[in-house]
Amino acid sequence: MADLDVVEPITLPNWLTDTPLGEGAIERYERALARPSHRERWKYTRVKKITGLRSLPAIRPDLSGHEQAGIVVTENPDHLDLADLVSIQRAPEAFAQLCTQPLLHIAVSADLSQPLHLSYRGSSWPVIIDAAPNVKLTLTEAYESDQAQQQTLWLRLGANSLVTHARNSFYSTALHWQFVSVQAHAHSHYRLHNHALASSLRRQDTQIQLVGDGAHAELNSAVMVAERLNLDQQITIEHIGAQTSSHQRVHNIIADRGQSTFNGRIHIHNGAKKSNAQLSNKNIGLGASATINTKPELEIYNDDVSCAHGATIGRLDDSQLFYLCSRGVAPAAARRLLCEGFLHQCVDGPLADTARPALIGPLQDMSMA
Repeated sequence: MADLDVVEPITLPNWLTDTPLGEGAIERYERALARPSHRERWKYTRVKKITGLRSLPAIRPDLSGHEQAGIVVTENPDHLDLADLVSIQRAPEAFAQLCTQPLLHIAVSADLSQPLHLSYRGSSWPVIIDAAPNVKLTLTEAYESDQAQQQTLWLRLGANSLVTHARNSFYSTALHWQFVSVQAHAHSHYRLHNHALASSLRRQDTQIQLVGDGAHAELNSAVMVAERLNLDQQITIEHIGAQTSSHQRVHNIIADRGQSTFNGRIHIHNGAKKSNAQLSNKNIGLGASATINTKPELEIYNDDVSCAHGATIGRLDDSQLFYLCSRGVAPAAARRLLCEGFLHQCVDGPLADTARPALIGPLQDMSMA
């Protein structure tokens, strides 16, 4: 398991000291780092590299679409209630970012006709987005720098709200940590479209809490890991309210000498009766030296639920290759076509048009013999 004792101590900022979240925060932070389950989540990532990003200068992300009616953007807001949104136990490293950088808060109180777009030119301030009840919005993110960087984002969905979230992570940074935490209240609906290329080390932490009855989450992810690059995906969905539902579909292609880690955890709480959770992770290795670590997990404390999970690791299908080649397609071209089709099954949402060529681009430079 990972050694998290090397993580530097934190100091609470003044704005956090006298809040419910700040009460006993240092002690809770240290206990969270020591938990065996937390150490397990860092098994395949060198913790010091990620926590070292905390020392980099962070800048305010560029915003567009924030001029629409119903959006209020505030830097370092006073009296913001974070006690039920930010969990030190689940994500102590993300909490540490709140103690280090300024905070950007975005409140959305009306339907948005245009996407709210966040563009990152390096390490970012922490961002919290509050979607009011009955609001519909699209959130898009893009990363415009090849520098080492980190981003932490919290989303709070009011009752009956609908948030479509899409992000493209294609710059080949040496180190990149992306953290997103979602809290979905009653009958709200959250969709995440994640498209990414691996980097020297890119880690994506996604934590979703379905706290309200009838809340729903969908996650589609398509990832291409080229030679000698690394991607670590850690996804946790907690079903807390009754009749909540989630659906995850994650497709990864890993080239020879590339490394991919996927840990997908579904946690069904005691009160989450009649919940439905589905998880599928499929991985294709393109060489004998590709490293693929995949671990779907179920933790269930209620008998009245429907859950299914599955993970596969394999090669391209020989029968499909034979079919294409028998109709005149060259073997290398046939392999590329099958890889493209496999990734495209999970490419969707408002950034899909730019995601498709970026994901298949590395295939053109790879040997498909």
